[in-house]
Parts: sequence; C-alpha cells; structure tokens
Amino acid sequence: MKIVRLKPGRSRWWTFTASSLFLVGLFVAGLRLGTGVFASPGQVGAAAGAENQPSGGAAVNPPVQVRDFALTNQAGAPMSLRDLRGRMVVLFFGYTHCPDVCPATLADLTQVKKLLGTAADRVSFVFVTIDSQRDTPAVVKDFLNQFDPDFIGLTGDPAALSSMAADYGAYFSIPAGQHKGDSGKDHQEEDIDANNYFVQHTSPSYVIDQQGFLRRVYFNGTPAEVIADGVRQILQQG
Repeated sequence: MKIVRLKPGRSRWWTFTASSLFLVGLFVAGLRLGTGVFASPGQVGAAAGAENQPSGGAAVNPPVQVRDFALTNQAGAPMSLRDLRGRMVVLFFGYTHCPDVCPATLADLTQVKKLLGTAADRVSFVFVTIDSQRDTPAVVKDFLNQFDPDFIGLTGDPAALSSMAADYGAYFSIPAGQHKGDSGKDHQEEDIDANNYFVQHTSPSYVIDQQGFLRRVYFNGTPAEVIADGVRQILQQG
C-alpha cells in the first residue's frame, strides 16, 4: 500500500491512505459509515471483513449499503445515488483547483473507462467536489470536460458535502482564514482568497455496485488496470 508524501513546493493536502483503509475495516465490522477513527496499516488486517487487494485497494466483505445523497450535477439538475441504481458507480471526492492528486485520479479513471471497453456503458464515473465555494456546476462541467464529458460532476452546500463525505469515511478541510506563512508564524486573514487556497483531503475512489452497496475502495496511485479488473469482476457477478 502506497502512502503519498508531499514534496517541497507541492500543495498542502493530506491523503491519509492508511487511515482510509482502516475506515473500510470499520465499515465491514458493522460500525456506522464515517466513524472518525484512525489507525496504522498494521491494524487493518485485524478489522473483520477487510480484504486487502493488490496495488492499493481493499474489498469490502460483506458489502455495505451506502446512504443516498441529494446533490446537484454539472447541468444544474438534482441528482441522487438512487438515480444511478442499476449501474455501477466509481466515485471520487476532489476539487477543481487541486493541482495534482485530483487531475491525476481523473486521468486514471478515464483510462479505467477505456480499459473496460463496452462494459463501461454500465458504469457511471462520479466526481464529487468538496469545494462548493468555488466549484459551481458550471465550473465542475468545464473541469470534467478536460477528462471525459460523460463523467458526472456533483456539488452541493457545505453541510450536504460534509455529511456525504463522513458517510464514506472521507476527510476534507477548507482553510478558515488562518494560514502559516513561509516563516512558520501564524497570519490572520480577513477573508480567504477565493482563488488561492488548497483543500486538505483524502483521495480514495469508491466502487459501488448496481444495488448501491460499497464493494471496493482504491487508493491514490492504484493502477488503472487494477481498478478496471475489480470493476469488471463485480459486473460479471451481476
């Protein structure tokens, strides 16, 4: 399992790969989705039902049904998970101003779609923004058009996004007017620069089956071939 570490000059975001994998263990141990407990990778194997997958993934066994959501897609129309029932869903939380992990993940997902071939017609790729302040439906639409215009982009009010992220055990944090300057000292700001802040967030991709059950979680850096194989296996199971 790969844990991504920031390099000098990179954005100030967190991936918490090990933490997210432990949360998967909590899901299948019967606890509520989104429980905010973190552990080291060595503790993951002890979680009931967690099955490590090659190259940065985990199977959820038994599968866990996720709650429905009510957000807005890039066309400005309401959308819920129920609207996608009967299709597999590959879901990723990110934001359009992300300089590295988010565009890299979406590029990987476009490759996953290509590898699936005609089977991709039964899969919805869903990008959920965690930055509703900047990511309007129009902004999300322009962003996804750089990767695949058929990808679904979702946004909503901060409370709805926070609630949904918690259900999946995802974490994100938007700066609230305080940052550390180059000298390491705290500096207060009256307002967040609307075009100049980073969002700290976890970065797994979640695979949900046709009946709305969470089946697999793939972490940042998982090869597209691994994700495509996992999706194909679930599709073949019906």
